[in-house]
Order: sequence, then C-alpha cells, then structure tokens
Amino acid sequence: MTFMALLIKEMRLRMRRERTIWLIVVYILLLGLLGWLDISVSSSAAAYGGNWTNIGIGLYTMLLIVQLFLILFITPAFTATTVNGEKERQTFDLLLCSRLSSTSLITGKLLAGLINAFLLIAASIPIFSLVFFFGGVSPLQALEALLVFILTAILAASLGIFCSTLVARPAISTALSYVLLLLWLGLPLLFAILIPTNSNRAPSYLMWHPVMALLSTFNYGGLSPNNIYNVGPFNLAIWQTYSIFNVLATLILIGLSLWLVKPQAWQRLRLRTHKNDATVLKNETKASATA
Repeated sequence: MTFMALLIKEMRLRMRRERTIWLIVVYILLLGLLGWLDISVSSSAAAYGGNWTNIGIGLYTMLLIVQLFLILFITPAFTATTVNGEKERQTFDLLLCSRLSSTSLITGKLLAGLINAFLLIAASIPIFSLVFFFGGVSPLQALEALLVFILTAILAASLGIFCSTLVARPAISTALSYVLLLLWLGLPLLFAILIPTNSNRAPSYLMWHPVMALLSTFNYGGLSPNNIYNVGPFNLAIWQTYSIFNVLATLILIGLSLWLVKPQAWQRLRLRTHKNDATVLKNETKASATA
C-alpha cells in the first residue's frame, strides 16, 4: 500500500459515513441559529440608535469563538484512535509490512482526520461572509482568522495522532487528547486570574492561547496595536506568534508520533531472540520425541 492509496481509502471511509453528513448539517445549523439569535437581539438595540458596525463585530466575535471550540473538540475525535485503532483491529502489522513508510502512515492518517475539520471550516465561510454586510471586519482580517483556524485544527489533529501512538487503548487516547486540550486552554486563563496585571499588554503566556490569537486578528479591544512582541528583528502580533508556535508544536508532535510508531530496534532484537529460543526448544522437543 502506498501513501496515496492509504489516503484515498481513509477519505472514502470517512466521507461515506452518514455521520459525516449529519455532522456538517448540525454544525452549520448550530452556527446559523446562534448567528440569527445574535442578530435578532442586536437589531432591537440598533433600532434605538445602536451602531451596526458594533453589531457586526459582536456577531463576528461570537461566531469565531464558537467555531474555535467546536473545531478543537471535534478534530481530536477523528485522529485520537487512528493508530491504536489499527492495532486493536490487528491490521497495524499489515500496514508496517507493506511498502507504506511510517512517515506516510502518520501523514496519511493526519490528513484523513483533518478532512472533516477542513470541511466544517469551508462550510462555515458563507455564514461568516454575512458579517461583511454590517462592516467592521475586512476580508484580510477574515483570512487571518481562517489561517488561525486551519493551524489550530492541524495542531489538534497532531495531538490526537500523538496520543494514539502513545496509548494502546483508543478510549484512553481519546480521553488523554481532551485532557491535554483542556490544559492548553485552561492553564493560561488560570494564570491570568491568579496573576493579574495592570498593563494593557497581554501577558506572554497568553500568546499561545487560540482565543487571544483570534481576537488579535481584528483588533478586538485594542489587542493588536497594544500587543506587538519583538521576536529578534521582527515585530509580531499575537496571532503571528501563535502561528509560529503552532507550526513548531505540530512538527514536534508529528516527530514524536513517527518515533513512537516505528518498531524500536531493541524490540525487534528481543522478538528475534524469543523466536530463536522458541525454534531451538521446538527442535529439541522433536529430537527427544524421535529418540
């Protein structure tokens, strides 16, 4: 089996499932319902002199946060059982014995798991485009938020793959993925509560938080102009430093997954030794039986 064959097989299996279609339908209906409720509540305020631009920014912020958490908690479910699921079905050894390399195996499973997340992101674009009718958000800012969504989905999927190679049981690897996600999202906020700051600049530990990265893409609350960080000769906004962190963390998780999925040399040597011992014992048994 080659890389493309594995990817096509995984794509067909995932896209033919009825739950994939229902997931997209429920996802769009949920975003649309929340957007409609937000517009309905805000329209009454606009009728009494409210600012339509502020209404558009509020709608955009709500949709960003909701979609971010939906992606974070949906994506690991498709990748946290990919490798150990093959082991549980006893098909993992067949993949290793084929022409498929460990790199192709991990990247193929990763891309197949990301298909659902990318479909959800693409399906939500028409809903986000409604914000442009209210103003307050430029297409460039929307593209920056889209980049944050894509990188966050890739990191969440890589985390799921890593847990799948680290833990043997699929249920435990899925639970571990969500625990690590909760720590990633909750610890910076806990530090912000326990260690308050009077500065307008966001603390450095919040640069790795996806919510802060999204809000900084459209200058929410003055985040972007007041939170430029110097990284060497470059002046980077929060979402830019977050993107760099995401890429580095994704590469580390994929590298660890590749290392864990490969049969280690000492394991192969131990299996070979056991096999030789079993062969010698079998020959001795046959010899004694013949005698």
